[in-house]
Amino acid sequence: MKHIQLIASDIDGTLLLNGVKTLDPEIFKLIHELHEKGIVFMAASGREYKNLRNLFAPVADDIAYLCLNGCLTFYHDECISKEIMDTTIARKLITIIQNDPNAEVLVSGEKTCYITPKNQSYYEHLTNTVKNHVTIVDDLLNITEPYTKISAYFKNGVNENYQYYTDMFDKDITVQIGGKCWLDCAPKDVNKSTGFLKLLSYLNIPAENTVMFGDNDNDKQILQACGYPIAMETAVPSIYKLFPNHVNTVNEAIKTFLINQKKL
Repeated sequence: MKHIQLIASDIDGTLLLNGVKTLDPEIFKLIHELHEKGIVFMAASGREYKNLRNLFAPVADDIAYLCLNGCLTFYHDECISKEIMDTTIARKLITIIQNDPNAEVLVSGEKTCYITPKNQSYYEHLTNTVKNHVTIVDDLLNITEPYTKISAYFKNGVNENYQYYTDMFDKDITVQIGGKCWLDCAPKDVNKSTGFLKLLSYLNIPAENTVMFGDNDNDKQILQACGYPIAMETAVPSIYKLFPNHVNTVNEAIKTFLINQKKL
């Protein structure tokens, strides 16, 4: 790893392990050290932009952001790339989720997410637990910006619903499980590698000069796209087996990298 210019990491299950909600402050020190060496740190997540900025508040202006599983990328608070879902397909998807008594809809925008909650507890979950910037609207079929990622929230778990939505929409959109309770739907063929490669092009960084840490199936394409893919020891079996380099924590891996850089 002699010519690393960018280090990217998934968040939930990778930087945040065992259900922890806040980052270990040590990562901010490590990001500062990377920044001083001219190495970009990228948060690569299914989360919203403002959610990620809040999570990385001490270094918020120093890192790059890959949000909504590749639908949006930001650098220095500028939107670098944005993937748009076909409006007709998006509205059909929203309507089906709204008609499901066990599901809630979340429509992601650039700097907020839109909901029409069936239950107050869903709004409270998004604001207090997920910590999204939330905008309540009367009609999700007529929001004021293009559709990017649309998510369905199943309080009792998403797994049994995945196949239904895949069978219905797989030709038109990308459907992925985004966690125990979330089903994430993005424009067709959009995944984390989509935004990753566009941001690398903007920064003029070759993919072979990058590192990515991940743990779940929605990290597969970006791990394949980077120069040095690293899976977590706690990764799902499919990712653990596909990528032979494993670490216990991102912090320890970055510290080892920085120590080795000093020896060069």
